[in-house]
This record gives sequence, C-alpha cells and structure tokens, in this order.
Amino acid sequence: MSKPLFLSLLFLLINLSFSEYTVIDGSQLISLSYNPNEEYDATEVISPNHITQEMLSYYSWFASYGYCQDEQIPLSCCKSHMDFFTEKWKIINESSISDYYTYNWVVWRNDEYKKYIFAFPGTRNNILELLNEAANMKLVNFYDTDNGIKVVSYFYKIVKAIKPFVFSESTLKDIEAHPGYQFIFTGHSMGGSVGALMAYDAIVNNYITQKNSPALITFGMPRTGNEDWVIDFNSRIQNVFRVVRNGDIVPSLPYALINNKYRHLGGLILMNKDMNSMNYCPKDIGEDYPDSECTRTKSADLQYHLKYFNPDTELGLRCGNDNFNYLSD
Repeated sequence: MSKPLFLSLLFLLINLSFSEYTVIDGSQLISLSYNPNEEYDATEVISPNHITQEMLSYYSWFASYGYCQDEQIPLSCCKSHMDFFTEKWKIINESSISDYYTYNWVVWRNDEYKKYIFAFPGTRNNILELLNEAANMKLVNFYDTDNGIKVVSYFYKIVKAIKPFVFSESTLKDIEAHPGYQFIFTGHSMGGSVGALMAYDAIVNNYITQKNSPALITFGMPRTGNEDWVIDFNSRIQNVFRVVRNGDIVPSLPYALINNKYRHLGGLILMNKDMNSMNYCPKDIGEDYPDSECTRTKSADLQYHLKYFNPDTELGLRCGNDNFNYLSD
C-alpha cells in the first residue's frame, strides 16, 4: 500500500461525539453577526473576543446532528433530546441522497437571530465508504477550470451531488424571502470539508454574498484544497473558525508534505486536549504557526478526534445501541 493511501485510510477512521449543550442567551449568538437589524458589513471580520467555548459547544450540536440520520440512530430520538432546535430553529431542508453511502444534510433558519445554518456530517463506519474516500484524495480542478484552484476529489464529488438538493428551489425561495440573514456552514471532520466547499460554491455562484456575512465553523476538519483555493476562499469568506482539539490527527491529513499540495484554511481555534481552554490563531493559511501556543500535537489515539467538548450527553449513547458506536466509544 502506498504511503498516501495509508495516510488517507488512517484519516478516514473518523466519527463524532456530541457536545454538551450549554444554554446561551441571544446576545451571545448574535455576536457571530455584525448587526442583526441591518445589512452586514463584509469589510469587518468577527472579533475572536466574541468567540467563546460555550458558543463553539453550542454550534457543535448542529455539526453533530447529521450523524443521527441513520436507521440505527432514530432521528426522532435525537430530536427529543434537542428541544432547543424546535424552539427557535426551524428546519427548512432536511434530506439525503443514496449516493455516497446515504449522505445527508440539514438547513435551519432562525428568525430571531436572523441566521441560516447549513450542517453536514462526516464519514460513518462503512468500510466501502472508507475505501472509496481513500482512493479519491487527489486534488482536482474546482469546476473543471484549470485556474490553479484545486480541492480534494471525494469531498468535491459529494458537494456536486448534493448541491441541487441543498440549494433546492424551495430553499432558494426561502432565502429570497429572508434577505440579510447570516449564513453559517458547519460540520465535523469530512463534514467540515463539505461545509467549506459548499460555502465556497454558494458564494462563487451568488447564492449568497458577502453581505450575508458567511461564516464557517468546523470541528476536526482535514485539509480540503491547495494554497490557491485557500487564498481565494479567504478573499470571499473571512469568518473562518476551524476548531481543532490538540492531539487530533485528522486535521493533519492529507499530509501537506505529499507533493507539497494540501493546505488548511486559516482561523485555527486550538483547544487543549482536555477541551477546557483555547487559543485563537488568526492566520490566512493554517500551516507553520511560529507561536508555540498555536502549534498542534498529534496522537494516534482517535479519542481526540471522536470527542469534541463534553461527551457525557452524546446522543449516540442515548439513542444508539450497544453494537453501534460511531457516536460514542
């Protein structure tokens, strides 16, 4: 087995543990936007002082939600433990495609906070899916245009497959009826990569604009494209919060040293191994941080990838069964 294939297979051993839900008042949630009553000022960047661990824990629920879309983890059970979704967040688009091992997505709208959230899950424990991903880690042209912008093939294939359904006619009509809302894209692991590419695709194709103050919040996201893609992404979407738990090996993959091609988005929020402190590392390209507080360590222990924030209330334990543990360990 080649080294790139081996590293990609290692990267694909990914799962997710649900975070603890902490009640946050509206003002804290609003701090991810500029002014909820007026058009957003796209020339500003959200201050890292507005980002708290409680807020990131809150948004990790949205990133986690996609893992409930499985016959072995009943969606109704997940929803019963996530009452805060039904109080203020209205699901306007929730579906899946049979391709890519039944890949699903969820779109929420909150009229009080004037936000949309687009959430995407990561890889499940499916050996065929893992092998398929491993075979499709190469970089390909975005939109088949040889302008230097390249992204990981497998992630991009998913985005192209689900995009007509995520931005369906009904979703676009809903967006048109709610101008000025902020757009947040989120996901865990591969879901973070899919969310990043979906956000990028949406702004390139004018489904959203910088006036919507698009933001990306990811957890344990792998490298997704090359440096040209990172530079162009940053020019269009400046609010990137790439949460990484110290010790998580998946954000190190695919390795940047392989042909010197793969690069991270900036906006690293580095959590310590115990997930109780964080450092904000605002750099455009998320590689080679000189600050020791922003230098990541890597561990072969996958718990650092499986568990973000408090796992004690994870829905996999409540709604799954003893033999199905991709939401728990």
